[in-house]
Amino acid sequence: MDAQQFLTAVSALSDDDFQKVLNGSTLAVVQDRELRLGKTDDAFVIYELGEDPFDTVASLKQYLTDNVEDLLRDYYQFNPISKEFFQARLRELMLEHGEAAFAAQPNNLPEKAVFVEQGELVCEGQESPRFKYGLYLRLDEAMPAMAVSNKVKNWLQSGSAYGDYISVNVCRFSAF
Repeated sequence: MDAQQFLTAVSALSDDDFQKVLNGSTLAVVQDRELRLGKTDDAFVIYELGEDPFDTVASLKQYLTDNVEDLLRDYYQFNPISKEFFQARLRELMLEHGEAAFAAQPNNLPEKAVFVEQGELVCEGQESPRFKYGLYLRLDEAMPAMAVSNKVKNWLQSGSAYGDYISVNVCRFSAF
């Protein structure tokens, strides 16, 4: 979810929803696309009233609108993006750059590596200083192009790519 998507999701909430947040409900992120009401012990909570001094729907809306960047930064510091969003966005990047761009043959590097920044997937080339820390499929044996393409598709569709994303970020998401 980026800032514009967050603002759109906030504007889609009713005043009754905001009143429920003022009364103790939370706002939770759903598949990095929308917001829903939740409880404080739910996963993916992006906002809960806590000790904030808001007493009107208008003041809460204004706070959420004015602090969207901070809310998203803090949220994605400790929460992974959803599997559905991850897979859809990685599929888009693969269509744009080709599946093979995200695979490394033995003793080689891929053309592209994937990173997650503020709730968005981005890919970077080898010229990036952080490239070697990115996510990509490491192949155990050399393969022809068609086989590489199929391996990368399987990596994505099987959920292994998402599993790799979670595994390299497990410490960050478990920091609380």
